[in-house]
Amino acid sequence: MPMNSEKTGKVYLAGAGPSDIGLLTLKTLQVLSRAQTVIYDALIGPSIHSLIPHQAEKIPVGKRAGRHSMKQEEINRLIVKKALEGRIVVRLKGGDPFLFGRGAEEVQALLAHGIPYEIVPGVPSAVSVPAYAGIPVTCRGMASAVHILTGHKKLDEPLEIDFKALTAAGGTCVFLMGMSALHEIVNGFLNAGMDADMPAAVIEQGTGARQRTILAPLKELGQKVQKQHAQTPAVIVIGKTAAFAEKFRWYEKLPLFGCRIIVTRPAVRSGKLSDMLRELGAEVIEMPAIYTQKRDCAREFLDILPQIREYRYMVFTSPSGVDYFFELLENLDLDIRCIGDIRLAVIGSATKDALRKHGLKPALMPARYNGAALGKLLNQSLQDGEKVLLLRSAMGSRELVKEIQSGKQIQVTDLAIYDTIYTADEGCLQESSDWQKAASGNRDDSDWQKAASGNCRTDDCQADMVMFTSASAVRGFVQMAQGADYAKIHAVCIGRMTADQAAYYGMQVHLAEQETVESMTQAALQLHLKMAQNNVI
Repeated sequence: MPMNSEKTGKVYLAGAGPSDIGLLTLKTLQVLSRAQTVIYDALIGPSIHSLIPHQAEKIPVGKRAGRHSMKQEEINRLIVKKALEGRIVVRLKGGDPFLFGRGAEEVQALLAHGIPYEIVPGVPSAVSVPAYAGIPVTCRGMASAVHILTGHKKLDEPLEIDFKALTAAGGTCVFLMGMSALHEIVNGFLNAGMDADMPAAVIEQGTGARQRTILAPLKELGQKVQKQHAQTPAVIVIGKTAAFAEKFRWYEKLPLFGCRIIVTRPAVRSGKLSDMLRELGAEVIEMPAIYTQKRDCAREFLDILPQIREYRYMVFTSPSGVDYFFELLENLDLDIRCIGDIRLAVIGSATKDALRKHGLKPALMPARYNGAALGKLLNQSLQDGEKVLLLRSAMGSRELVKEIQSGKQIQVTDLAIYDTIYTADEGCLQESSDWQKAASGNRDDSDWQKAASGNCRTDDCQADMVMFTSASAVRGFVQMAQGADYAKIHAVCIGRMTADQAAYYGMQVHLAEQETVESMTQAALQLHLKMAQNNVI
């Protein structure tokens, strides 16, 4: 019976694509950002989990071959229940919701209860996964048609596929969920008269870091797949165009292909680093170990403001400090003119860029982007009796103050303008737990701990390295990954303090040459190459 629309929420049946976060549609990203409840499948790429709002309720209903965590009827009831609670529900499905996703059954359940809904198409794996392996599903003169089929079948029952008709029709046959029936599929085509040497491929974990393409003539495909221990999820391609994989493959040639990297930087700051890594072929899981939150420091700032001209430098040690400072001015109905002609100093280029967005240029920036270098530069630029105002995190290191004051009578006012908070400390454990399960292929948290420490080599849960841009991010990560074998974690670090913190926990430290995300990316490339040469990956 239809319910009162004022109490009923809305459901979005959205496709998440095959795995690569770059193939997520803008519409799916939009509805995810507003979701109050996300009901998701097992095949959702781990990097996509980071896009789910941390305040949203997250419910895994994952299905894999032979391992169903929730029956379809139960999923239907769950979606209806959450919508009738007045929530915005996103039913997030791998690929496209209407391509073997049982989306029609879920729509029927919604219609039966008068629940409003929208369908958000996704990039189907039947086309995108072959493309990432260099296989066009159609090609003029070779394949003018593509047949998308499911290899899923009921236990002990034969496949309901007309292999003779498919063989006669020609074109490319793409099978989803077909690994358990691969033997039947191959024999079905061979018995129907298909050329035994027809090119064929199995693409395992397509578009992700663990993508692997197995090519063979049709008659040898089953034997080769068995020999190489291929597992689900996988897409099967049978047809002449499968031969193009040898020549057209591109994804597997990218320099960071096969590398899964965890980025622990706060979500608002992770974009550039993540984009650079993905551009080089890495699968990036954004798992912010810390986040920042502005402090109520208006009274302290107003107490300083009448004496602001006594200060020689105002110092920013992060882009967040710049952002929160201008937010503070806005809240106090002030503008930048209130600080007079005080000179500005920054720790590095990212903080410099944050100032430039407000039309300001720093007077001081060290050649090395770290606290020690900044402190020494300020010390050299100041005389006894001069004053410095630091606007930074309440967790800021005292080492900077010591460097500024080294050997001189310099007054430092350290104003905590924002807090740095460990994700695991502030009620975000559900969020981090979901990411842990996502990174481990929806297993339990102990498997994610193995993944973080690189102790899961033959599985899809491996994380090859973790990127740290601050010592606090290291500490936050350790809190989220309690129980992991830190000695097996390859930590790519920016700056000596970050590296020292990672080393303190026994991680294998790889220090970027410069304190920039570009240098971190280069360090990741070098580490990936070294691991590949040592057959670690």
